[in-house]
Amino acid sequence: MIQEEKIIEITMHCRGGQTCITASQLLAEMAFEEGFKDTIAIPIIGAERRGAPIQAFSKISKSKSIKTYDSVVNPDYILMFDTSLLDIPSIKESIKEGTTLIVNSPNPIDTTELPKNIRIFIVDATGICIQKDFMHSSGPILNIPMLGAFGKVTGYYDLNSMEKVIKKEFGERRLEKNMSVAKEAYETVREV
Repeated sequence: MIQEEKIIEITMHCRGGQTCITASQLLAEMAFEEGFKDTIAIPIIGAERRGAPIQAFSKISKSKSIKTYDSVVNPDYILMFDTSLLDIPSIKESIKEGTTLIVNSPNPIDTTELPKNIRIFIVDATGICIQKDFMHSSGPILNIPMLGAFGKVTGYYDLNSMEKVIKKEFGERRLEKNMSVAKEAYETVREV
């Protein structure tokens, strides 16, 4: 159920080349397609390079305009594209009680140093990409499977909204492969 008055804030952590900046934009578009009143994507673009830690943010609101364009400090949701980023103290400290964490991992993660009052979901986005040959020159294209998992976990958008946005952004030629990985992640994400 969408909270009517709250601006929902999402942080994405990835490494350069793992496509979380594109994911933040697509998430905003998918939420808007599903009927959210206002959505924004906030990429942090600097001297990033392949493999360097990167953050991107999205804010979505069902009922009010979003008037802040700063980065997210207390996210409702965190999408973790690479589990090794949990070893970075500032990223680990950004996970607060009440946060929902969606992690790209085939197996449950070590939660001993994380707050107790969080929800954790895992999806093997990398495995899905490898299995379905959803790759680019530097590795798996993780944005679409991670967004499929996010849609399922939150209920903020469904596969139909994803399909409309993906078709608009990437064209008919890429639609089938994108939707194949989105659907697989949507169906296999699980809470641990």
